[in-house]
Amino acid sequence: MEIKGIDVSSHQARSSGKKKGVTKINYFNLKSNGYSFVMLRAGYGRFLAQKDISFESNYSAAKAAGISVGAYHYSYAQSVNESKQEAACFLKWIEGKKLDYPAAFDIEDKSLKTLSTEKRTDIALAWLETVENAGYYSMLYCNADWAKNCLDMERLKHFDVWLACYTSEQRRKKLYSRPILGIWQYTSSLIIPGVYLGRLDGDTAYKDYGGIIKANGLNGTGK
Repeated sequence: MEIKGIDVSSHQARSSGKKKGVTKINYFNLKSNGYSFVMLRAGYGRFLAQKDISFESNYSAAKAAGISVGAYHYSYAQSVNESKQEAACFLKWIEGKKLDYPAAFDIEDKSLKTLSTEKRTDIALAWLETVENAGYYSMLYCNADWAKNCLDMERLKHFDVWLACYTSEQRRKKLYSRPILGIWQYTSSLIIPGVYLGRLDGDTAYKDYGGIIKANGLNGTGK
C-alpha cells in the first residue's frame, strides 16, 4: 500500500497583511492530483503562543476538500519535563479536532545534538507516550541520520516512524533497515501545478492510517 501526501506549515501560508496565516495550498487541486493526506504543523516548542499560525486555516481547508489530516509538533525540548510541556501544548492546539492521520513528534533540531542518545530518546518517549495516553496514534518523525546515530530506535520500536530521507527507495532501504516504515518523506522539492507556487515536501504512507485510527476510535474520531 502506498498513499500519496504532503506536509505543510506556516511556510506555505501568507506571512503578512489581514490574511496572515491563511494557507496558500489549494487542497481541492491536491486531491484531484491523487494526494490523499496532509501532515500539518500544529506548532513548536512548549508555549501555547508557539502554535503554527496556519494550522487552523490548513485544517479547515484540507477537511473541506476531503483530504485526510494528521498533525506534527516540532521539538526544542532539552529534558523530559520540557517534552511533556510540549505535549501538553500540542494536545491543547488539536483539542476538538478529528485527526485522520497520526500525531507526530518531530525531533531534529540541532540544539538537541549536544545531548546524549539516551536523553534524546527519553525526550521522544515522553512526548510520544503522553500523546498516546491521551488517545492519539502517535508517531516519531526524524531523518535517517537521527534514526541511525542520535536515537535508540529499539526503545522507540513501539511507535511508527515517519522518516525523512531524500534519496531513492533502494538507497533508503540501505540507510534505514527497520522492518516497518509508516511514512516516507522522500523529497522537499515536490512541484504540483495548481496546488502551490513553490516546492513542497512529498510523503508516501504505507499504512491505511485513516482506517486504523477510525476503527480504534483514536484521534478524536470516536468509534
